[in-house]
Amino acid sequence: MEKARAILVAGGSGSRFRSATPKQFQIVLGKPLLVHALERLRRSGSIARLIVVLPREGFDEAKRAMEPYWGEASDVECVPGGNSRQESMIEGLSRMEPFEGVVAVHDAARPAVPSSLVARVVEAAAADGGAIAALPVVETLKEATRDSRVARTVARESLYRAQTPQCFRYDILSHAVRKAVEDRFSGTDEASLVERLPAPVRIVLGSEQNLKVTTVEDLERVEFHLRKGEP
Repeated sequence: MEKARAILVAGGSGSRFRSATPKQFQIVLGKPLLVHALERLRRSGSIARLIVVLPREGFDEAKRAMEPYWGEASDVECVPGGNSRQESMIEGLSRMEPFEGVVAVHDAARPAVPSSLVARVVEAAAADGGAIAALPVVETLKEATRDSRVARTVARESLYRAQTPQCFRYDILSHAVRKAVEDRFSGTDEASLVERLPAPVRIVLGSEQNLKVTTVEDLERVEFHLRKGEP
């Protein structure tokens, strides 16, 4: 199987993180979170090239700060992002020449992703055209009214929490992106763009270790998983 090309999305400002330093640049165990994420992608053995999307504001400074971590590595390219996660992903995709393989999109805010999970999602996408990591919902779900009263209990049996990586054949993802731009549609992840084509997206069982850092409190949890190492 041909190795995938990856877009590591690290272009956000982290408004919910409540820190002057965006979460993707937070140092844990001596490295920024985005570097941990990049290393997990590399370790999967499924990625041939990595495009790291950094914030547009302060791009040159961020690029210089990150370069010591990967040096002169020929498989890493840094590009400035857009005003949203979707725009940043599109910026990364625009740096790729059309090819017949798989594009893997991963959040820098998920630095403890198991490398084996990356490999499994890439493999599933190569077979089916599209795949995402996701975990089944285990909590009881309630739909609420506008005044915060319970309206009903939502059946959870077929519900999943989407994670990254999200992987798609290049032709499918680029088609989904063109359609989203034409329709002025903004999705919350890559799968939401591909679903509109429509095109099938397989679910690959994710990992609780693959948590997303959203608040400062999450740093302690992700450090625990990084110290523990690969499952």
